[in-house]
Amino acid sequence: MPNGRGFAGRIRQAGSTAALTTAVACAVAAGSVAAAAVTTAPGSRAGARHLSAQGLDVLPFPGTPDAAPGTSIDLPAASPAQVATITAVGSHSGLHPGRLSAQPAGNGTAFSPYRPFSPGERVSVTATFRSARAGTVSGAPGARQISFSFSIARPAAYPSADNVRAGVGSSARDDTRARRSSVARTHTFVTEPGWHVPWVRMSGRGTDASAGDVFLDAEHSGQSAAYILNPRGDLVWYHSSASKGGGPGVREVEMQRDDGEPVLTYWQGRTLKPPGGGRGVDLILNNHYQTIHTIRPGNGLRSQGADSHEFLLGHEGKETTAFIEVWKPVQANLTSVGGPPNGPTFDWIIQEIDVPTGKVIWDWHSLGHVPIAYSHSKFLSAVPYDYFHMNSIQQLPDGNILISSRNTWAVYLINKKTGKIIWRLGGKHSSFKMGPRTNFEWQHDATLHANGLLTLFDDGATPKEESESRALEIHINTAQHRATLIHAYKHKPPALATAEGSVQLLSNRHLFVGWGRAPYFSEYTPVGHQVFAGSFRSPVESQRAYRFHWVGSPLQPPAIVVRRSKAAGRDLVYASWNGSTQVRKWQLLASASQAGSFSKVGSPVSWSSFQTEFHPRRAGYFEVQALGERGAVLATSAIAAGP
Repeated sequence: MPNGRGFAGRIRQAGSTAALTTAVACAVAAGSVAAAAVTTAPGSRAGARHLSAQGLDVLPFPGTPDAAPGTSIDLPAASPAQVATITAVGSHSGLHPGRLSAQPAGNGTAFSPYRPFSPGERVSVTATFRSARAGTVSGAPGARQISFSFSIARPAAYPSADNVRAGVGSSARDDTRARRSSVARTHTFVTEPGWHVPWVRMSGRGTDASAGDVFLDAEHSGQSAAYILNPRGDLVWYHSSASKGGGPGVREVEMQRDDGEPVLTYWQGRTLKPPGGGRGVDLILNNHYQTIHTIRPGNGLRSQGADSHEFLLGHEGKETTAFIEVWKPVQANLTSVGGPPNGPTFDWIIQEIDVPTGKVIWDWHSLGHVPIAYSHSKFLSAVPYDYFHMNSIQQLPDGNILISSRNTWAVYLINKKTGKIIWRLGGKHSSFKMGPRTNFEWQHDATLHANGLLTLFDDGATPKEESESRALEIHINTAQHRATLIHAYKHKPPALATAEGSVQLLSNRHLFVGWGRAPYFSEYTPVGHQVFAGSFRSPVESQRAYRFHWVGSPLQPPAIVVRRSKAAGRDLVYASWNGSTQVRKWQLLASASQAGSFSKVGSPVSWSSFQTEFHPRRAGYFEVQALGERGAVLATSAIAAGP
């Protein structure tokens, strides 16, 4: 699927990566707590060696330090028919009765306690199976009973909303200032007077039209929005989160696939500093721009909201799933970075949500697998410590998960069954010898492709570590444990992004780059020639930029507005159809009366930009028809009276 981001799509033209997921097995994160025990039934064998090497396929993962009090306990590999009993005992709260149920799409068994666990306590779990086979598929060969434990989070104090910088990647005061001065950096249309669309300047010899439309989000424009441009930079679709500026932020706009059908996805909510992450919801829209699913966190984290950095559609069995990020302030030992033994820090969590049911079927906590000492972020006592800051997720064909951690300067491959780190690229303890110019800092959007190719956006700031940001192609050699730079792409003129950014490998092997906090997006040939660049008027920016082939069919009729030009003695008619990608021409019609017969006025006019203007002679009433291929009428506007 060219340019896609689904189960195999986030790989973007990737092939098999099985070798990468099995190599460098010794690279499991030091300090990872994955303690588990197997209790064998009489006459059976535990297979302890296999267990210690592979781990249990259970959730929360054994040793998780900060599960939510309302978490469920899952056995992803065992069906309810294979499970006899599950008991959960809190070290403070005692025995927790609960209910066994089947997880959706064959994702095993969930045990839902009737009451929440207590903060800070250790939870001991024992699961008894009806056969040794269930123990084997759960990671304990031959066992009819398994035991493991995890801990419940100790919540950390977090500043109130009044004391937290809130907005769309900025403070509320900065957002107000942006709205007041947005005239210079945005524009509107007669047919859509409430919009503030960022001006975009296209430079270079032009885009490759075969790569599809450009998907962006508007930040610091005075009006948060999702929008799509055609290859020439003309507006195709615009959706503001608030009609008069302000409102929730919009980020991570792209096309993905839900059950094989193309859908539009984006995040909507508030961005808070610290940690520079979001609290909101993830939305899935069909090609009519109708919201068909709203994705929220679960397992006791619903009120926390979904983070704004990543929203990825994947698959488990035949069902579509959604991978989302959540950050949560908890107490942790920060002495390794100069902090207190019980200081506030942010844990970064991945949740995989079954889209049809909204149930959590997998989750992973960074604090359970990546030590705080691996961070490059400076400890500040005034705010919770953001040691990790996850900003991208990729599901590989074998199910394992690739993530990017901005503040550890590293990319991690996670074994999905056990939660353990298979290997890490970059950072303080890389599993690979980093070749010349392969080191990166504060990076975003890591993606693993075929034959060991990895792309990512190397911000290089903030704090500043490099003079320019780069889009990198790195080859990972698992046999020699080496990382080699294939190419580093830079922007002309030079750009340094203090945050955000994206890299997309297109089907023609071009690279499409969104420069995050630097107000650009651009495309490159494989040898690094900058084909074109789009630029916003600073400080407008887009968190990421993508290109996809999108067919939009809005259900609302085309918009029409009629104004009178006294100087020309004619009427001015304006037409647009937000979101339609199939309009090729416009036909104007007029009538002396609203109920009368409408006649064509002149020949059809070709679609050349978002809004088309007509200069007919004066008439009582007008309407416009949107024409598709071969002149077929796609839709007709409402009737508009002359001024």
